[in-house]
Amino acid sequence: MKKLLTLALVTLMTFGLFACEKPPAEKQTVTWWHTFTDDQKATLEAIIAEFNAANEGVIEVIAEAQEYSGFTQKVYNAVSEGVGPDIIFNYASEAANYVDDGKVVDFAKYMKGDYSKMVGPGIYGEATGFSDGKLHVIPVVTTGPIFFYNKTIYDKYNLTAPKTWEELASNSKIVYEGEGIVGFTADSFPDMFQAIMKQNGIPYIDVEAKKVGFNTPEMKKWLDWFAAGVKEGYFQLAPQTGNYNSEDMSAVRLVSYIGSSAGLPYLNLPEGYEIATAPLPQSGTDTNWAPAWNRGAIVFTSNPAREAAAVKFIEFFINEANNTKWAISMSAFSPYYATQENADYKAYVAGNIALIALGEQIEYSGVLPTPAGSGPIRDILDALVKKVATGTDATEALNAAETEANGSLQNPQ
Repeated sequence: MKKLLTLALVTLMTFGLFACEKPPAEKQTVTWWHTFTDDQKATLEAIIAEFNAANEGVIEVIAEAQEYSGFTQKVYNAVSEGVGPDIIFNYASEAANYVDDGKVVDFAKYMKGDYSKMVGPGIYGEATGFSDGKLHVIPVVTTGPIFFYNKTIYDKYNLTAPKTWEELASNSKIVYEGEGIVGFTADSFPDMFQAIMKQNGIPYIDVEAKKVGFNTPEMKKWLDWFAAGVKEGYFQLAPQTGNYNSEDMSAVRLVSYIGSSAGLPYLNLPEGYEIATAPLPQSGTDTNWAPAWNRGAIVFTSNPAREAAAVKFIEFFINEANNTKWAISMSAFSPYYATQENADYKAYVAGNIALIALGEQIEYSGVLPTPAGSGPIRDILDALVKKVATGTDATEALNAAETEANGSLQNPQ
């Protein structure tokens, strides 16, 4: 009888132990959509592989490469339908499109440390500069537009890197007339004209009024200035040899262009030609300004476990070692104090002509407001520049762009 009681007690105790044991956490799968290629893709995949190995059976990050063309619209559509990725890398202006609908995670809910102490106040201000003031983007690298030029051709005509837009036009006309090669273009006309606006005191967005302010005589003057260069042939609107201006420059069919500092690895001039870089031209006013591009991680809302897993991966991605690798692969600055003290990072920056030029303008680089509906304004600006450059009256084009941009701000999609 005692043996039966003892056996029953052991059975109950054993059952009780198993009954109270917490079931294992379900493995979280985190999907990252991206458009990276070549060395950047390889670096990304290596960082993911290291994270997955350290979190085997708990978290798995899966990277899915996407086409660059139409990427943001594809993401928006997928997220709206509840079938989108967990993570993308983009700008604060893109995150702003999701904030009011509650589609993006507040990183502060899950991060272990105080993010505001990891970066400068400007970076933190942009990362939290949304309608709700929350931390909806984690900047990963800082790049910006700089001036790339064929130094060999510039030297032939005793030209130096232009300090103003008027000098740029003059240089471009000289080399076009002398060489029969287009003198200048820009990878991003919106960024180029945003810089011109800031330098000349042309209003961009009135956040409170939800209106743009760039429909001014001064803006018309600059649109006509660029259109004149296109008409005369020393400026160009689109690449000639492929999809990128770097291909034109590498083929010596373009003498200079404004593009991201991250684009240096894609420039391969023929033997006998030397590439050089310089800060963005200015307008000769009392205000110098250049865009700072803080590209960062955006995590979309799902459920607490998956959101936490995604944020844990982003924390891993921005640690000193991994952020150094990523900054080098992106030919970019790091926004993180810890990375900035890394010996490998310092050595790379010191030997990179694109980052040297970017560093020369960093003290007056800045960001623009990104309220809901501000993202499409870049496309509106791009269309505005191209319309005027191809013959549309600048006043007419400005009126139409103003109406469309105000509609985007007042009725964000």
